[in-house]
Amino acid sequence: MRIFPIVGDVKSVLTDMLEIVGEDKQLEQHALLDWWSQINEWRKRHGLRYDTSTDNGIKPQSVVQALDKVTNSNAIITSDVGQHQMFAALYYTYNEPRQWLNSGGLGTMGVGLPYAMAAKLANPERDVVCITGEGSIQMNIQELSTCLQYDLPVKILNLNNAQLGMVKQWQDMLYEGRHAQSYMNSLARFCQIG
Repeated sequence: MRIFPIVGDVKSVLTDMLEIVGEDKQLEQHALLDWWSQINEWRKRHGLRYDTSTDNGIKPQSVVQALDKVTNSNAIITSDVGQHQMFAALYYTYNEPRQWLNSGGLGTMGVGLPYAMAAKLANPERDVVCITGEGSIQMNIQELSTCLQYDLPVKILNLNNAQLGMVKQWQDMLYEGRHAQSYMNSLARFCQIG
């Protein structure tokens, strides 16, 4: 394979490249119509049911659905890894590519806030929300100062259940509930940080 360098004024070359990307994005949206139709059919047929009672507190699914409603399904959503990632993936409505930024199954706790910062820099006009858990946000909470320094008004939704929920879930399933390092009894008061 032969590689040809692009030589030219950066401004004009990038302008031309961005036009090509914009054309591709329009084609991409049209090509995805059948796929979105299939997804909507699955949503109707296999709805994500859960107990909506608030006897034991507000359910994280309800919180994510409320976020979906108040943002008109238009925010860019980022997440780290954990149960909150699953709730964000399942209960927020994504309508376009690159609206949902997460590391998939790589197990990267703490990546949600840096993803949100980058998304806000790239899309200053869009609402950007990092859906996180108390374990993950503590990995990079110092980046709040970077948000202030660069005036990045990202929003953080901390689904705080006072435990590393996904770790505890696996410990319950595989180790008969023998928990190690999955509960957090000395958490910061997150609402007071800022």
